[in-house]
Amino acid sequence: MILTLPQPRSATSFSAATTGASAPSTTTTGRWATYPGGVVDGGEIVLLAVKPSLWRPVFDSSAWILFSVFAAATALIMRLTLPGLSPILTAEVLLLIGAARLGAALVFWIPTWHLLTNRRILNLRGVRTPHVSSCPLLEVRNTYIHRSFPEHHLSLGTILFVTDRAGDPHLFWRSIADPDAVHDRIRRAIENAIDQQHPVA
Repeated sequence: MILTLPQPRSATSFSAATTGASAPSTTTTGRWATYPGGVVDGGEIVLLAVKPSLWRPVFDSSAWILFSVFAAATALIMRLTLPGLSPILTAEVLLLIGAARLGAALVFWIPTWHLLTNRRILNLRGVRTPHVSSCPLLEVRNTYIHRSFPEHHLSLGTILFVTDRAGDPHLFWRSIADPDAVHDRIRRAIENAIDQQHPVA
């Protein structure tokens, strides 16, 4: 597990990265302005829109997949069967359980997006009914990069936001590709929000 050290909440703690970033296009912002329920308003600019890695559904389903493979192998070796089924069909049914769980995770992965605007961080999810959770950049107290063992070896990472909200202190962007670059963009946006809130005389 790799975790960045916490830093004090100040403009300097969210120092800008040295690499430049291109300005977001009107098309990108317009796409989310027309999202069901209205994700961004006319004054917001979408700086970044990322999806969790396609490995995320695999991680979420790993316990089910391992269980189904183990159960199927056990059924074949010990000749265990479900009522009315042969050992081979029993093993196939057990493997189908893991495959179905992976399929469900993929369905939930498709509409999942993480957005960074000039004002907020947002999480979008929901298959039938879009669900949007957001937090103003000025309420973000700290940001961390966490890498689990599989994420570390796949060059992925989870970004954790610690906020000032008592009832919802943590937000996550899970299994993001190139997490260091994404984290730098987020820190730049927070620094800019702080500077605008407290402009230097």
